[in-house]
Amino acid sequence: MKIRWFIYLVIGIVFGVFDFYFHSFISNVLVQGETLWTVLTFGVWLVPIVPIALYEVRISKSSVRSALASSSTWLVSIIFYYLCNAIQLGIIGRSTRPELHISNHKDPFFWGNWKNVFWEDIVIKGIVEWSVVAVAGGFIVGFSVGFIYLRLEKLIKLRRTTNEDF
Repeated sequence: MKIRWFIYLVIGIVFGVFDFYFHSFISNVLVQGETLWTVLTFGVWLVPIVPIALYEVRISKSSVRSALASSSTWLVSIIFYYLCNAIQLGIIGRSTRPELHISNHKDPFFWGNWKNVFWEDIVIKGIVEWSVVAVAGGFIVGFSVGFIYLRLEKLIKLRRTTNEDF
């Protein structure tokens, strides 16, 4: 595995954790559903992907590799976003769901509650559902950025050669 792919995965991990806290922050500051809230919530996902897609297409000269790099990064981000959610519920956030906090581990329903929340909310409704969006959306964004970059690069080379002929 090339080092740049490892870096893409690390960026995905860092971004997933960042987005968990960023989303919590803007949800406390802005009203959910406002245009600015929507743009910030979903637009922030372009921040790590566009530079990764551009870098990968410059190195590999392939729109498909650019798309795969984007999809992989978003997929890892989704996984770590929801793992942060699990850590928040179990260790940090006593006030959000107190029955899931680790301090209640002696409660007879604690592990049953955790199993249900982890499997249903975090894995199925979180990671699995959003992984489809991450893979498809990451592929579309990465491929589009790569395709546009390669076409612009070709156009610039064509203009240079035609200008030299004059």
